[in-house]
Amino acid sequence: MTDIIHGRPRPIPVDNPFFRWWQSIDQWTLLATLGLIVVGLLLSMAASVPLADSNDKPMFYYVYRQFIYAVISFSLIIFLSSTNLSVIRRFGIVGFFLVVFALAFLPIFGTDFGKGAVRWYSLNWITIQPSEYLKPFFVVFVSWVVSGNIDRNPRAAIILSFFSMCVCVFLLTLQPDLGQTVVLVGCWVLIHFVVGVSWLFSAVFFTFISTIAFIFYQFSNHVAIRLKTFFSNVIEPTSQMGLVEQAIHLGGFLGVGAGNGNVKWSLPDAHTDFIIAVAIEEFGLIVFFLILTLFIVILLRTLSRLLIQRNPFILLVGLGLLTIIQAQALINLGVAARLLPTKGMTLPFISYGGSSMVAMGILMGLLLNVTRRRTSDNIDTFMGGT
Repeated sequence: MTDIIHGRPRPIPVDNPFFRWWQSIDQWTLLATLGLIVVGLLLSMAASVPLADSNDKPMFYYVYRQFIYAVISFSLIIFLSSTNLSVIRRFGIVGFFLVVFALAFLPIFGTDFGKGAVRWYSLNWITIQPSEYLKPFFVVFVSWVVSGNIDRNPRAAIILSFFSMCVCVFLLTLQPDLGQTVVLVGCWVLIHFVVGVSWLFSAVFFTFISTIAFIFYQFSNHVAIRLKTFFSNVIEPTSQMGLVEQAIHLGGFLGVGAGNGNVKWSLPDAHTDFIIAVAIEEFGLIVFFLILTLFIVILLRTLSRLLIQRNPFILLVGLGLLTIIQAQALINLGVAARLLPTKGMTLPFISYGGSSMVAMGILMGLLLNVTRRRTSDNIDTFMGGT
């Protein structure tokens, strides 16, 4: 009788591709990512107002732009998480060579926007930062090289992987970009640690890293100043770190209220590298802990799926991508807490920036794809892949 009156719920067909895609991905990771995007959009309403004012733009001009970037990013997450694994592999490899090509010409055609580091291509109303896109593509390329040859020809796999990493580090050094270099090298180390490396290789690699650090310090005044400032016991109240500490102190646990923050008007890069300072000042430490919780959810949920993986390519790609997003978040938050020197690293999905937002969308789409449950019952997925 109840079924006749109210109607029986219509069952979702077993062969519904969207339903099977939804069942195969890690839904908590997807929702946590969506949460970061929403929080980032809300924070951009507060942090980007000084930028709009200085450029004579409408108050929420950069919020509208960030919303467009967020839509593109989330669309990429849905598409890449639901496509074929072989498409992911080809997409990553081709993308890697295209980004390396773009980085090679950056010193000639790029611009630094007065920040002392040539990292961007300026194309009329849009700017592109190739190093942001390098990270996910680099992981896919190196994982493909290592997983496909480590058993048959391990020496060739390690040499090719090491050479590709050296090329990327060299191109990043030309900018210079210490933060991206640290993340990239750390990811590469993890991938090779998982597959196992010899003591000789470890010694060679340690020498290589020491040389790179020396080059950055000796030949990059930009990096040297940041390191000296970090190790200095005196913090100027008007310096970046002085303003960040002031914002955190004023914000406390509940903040001073949306739009009531003052530090963002004086703090350089308040909408990008130091957006967490604006968040804490206006919304308090409670927002900081919310953001931290969302990143922890992504970390734990992704690890729970990767640790049961048998496919070496999927395992290496997943661990590499997870390392990038978590390391980038850790570095950004560590700089704000003065645990690390300033590195110019954005907070994934939170900081303003089209390249960062879209690149993180690619990264999370790839990560959700490789952590999907793949069984004989859900071979055909939302976009027709495995």
